[in-house]
Amino acid sequence: MIKSFTATTHEIDDAQAAVAEIKATLDLDNRLLKNSLGIISCFSEFGESGVLKAICDALPFECIGATTCLCAGGREMDQIFFVITVLTSDDCSFRAAHINTAEKYEESAQSVMSGLLDHPDGKPALLLTYFPLIQTMSGDMMLAAIDRAAGGIPLFGAMAIDHKLDYSTSGTIYNGKLFRESVIMGAIYGNPKFTLEVASFFENRIMSQKAIITESNGNILMGVNGKTPREYFNEFGMTENELSVGMGFIPLVVDHDDGTKPIARAVFTITPEGYAVCGGVMPVNKTLTLARIDRDDVTDTTESILKPLITKDSGLLSYSCLARYLALGINNRAEAEKVIDIAGDSPFIFAYTGGEICPLPDADGKLKNYFHNYTNVFCLLS
Repeated sequence: MIKSFTATTHEIDDAQAAVAEIKATLDLDNRLLKNSLGIISCFSEFGESGVLKAICDALPFECIGATTCLCAGGREMDQIFFVITVLTSDDCSFRAAHINTAEKYEESAQSVMSGLLDHPDGKPALLLTYFPLIQTMSGDMMLAAIDRAAGGIPLFGAMAIDHKLDYSTSGTIYNGKLFRESVIMGAIYGNPKFTLEVASFFENRIMSQKAIITESNGNILMGVNGKTPREYFNEFGMTENELSVGMGFIPLVVDHDDGTKPIARAVFTITPEGYAVCGGVMPVNKTLTLARIDRDDVTDTTESILKPLITKDSGLLSYSCLARYLALGINNRAEAEKVIDIAGDSPFIFAYTGGEICPLPDADGKLKNYFHNYTNVFCLLS
């Protein structure tokens, strides 16, 4: 069994005050069990000010996580905010690690995973996984390397972002330090109870016209039904401006044709050749269509998944795509408010992310790891 509890602080300038507030809320002397792990979401300036390191140094367990542009916990939300959820257990154990993606990341993933797999309690049951935002590398590439090294162990987590247009201060979190080019992982051993769910779009928002991906190079979509993506989008009356500026409302939808739910994909830009630079791998010969997401869809999909999922005694991790945040327009806190309203006093973290990591069951019920866009992913731990 895993128990969870959450603490928050707005104190970004006074490290001593922030530590005192976090420790008082966590009440570690009375709550901490044999093994523990801290999960953090925070504004990037908590790292720059030294508050992040001070808090982690004051805690008697490892801490992992990622920066964000807005997060929520403990019935509060804010941009300049720090949230930590502690997972603690007598019969489950935890181990944290980081994978450097700067050079030979596949070899690094293999080496790190070998260490996580070699544990007295056996293989991890779940790997909490936090990706750096690297402009030259798709999240799918990192996920595929880790998935191969892990042998299909479920991966759940998020990609770091921040409040800047170039995400230059975003980073993953490992024991009080921010990393620009490291995947941070938290392995959970034993027999934890966990439920994984995704909220993306309602099926009736997917267009009925289906196409086939005929050419791609990783996350570069080059051909749809033998035409360029620009030509394909033009058939629906969509301009390049609508695609690149208004993509908070128009995701691509990829069906892997294996019984899993379709995956949403963002389009970042259209190249001079008419290709589409997407937020994840675009697999050749898979089915492609378009969907639409509006403001109500963002909050309604989150409510439809979370309301029957949440339980009072379980810890919740909820990571939602930045595209959903942008789709909310001026009411960009509505999804966080919905999570707070449903989660209530349950321990939870909600944070926005540059990409979401969560498995999906295939037709046989086997979990397959996927990298998502336009999605709010949920992990309920108990």
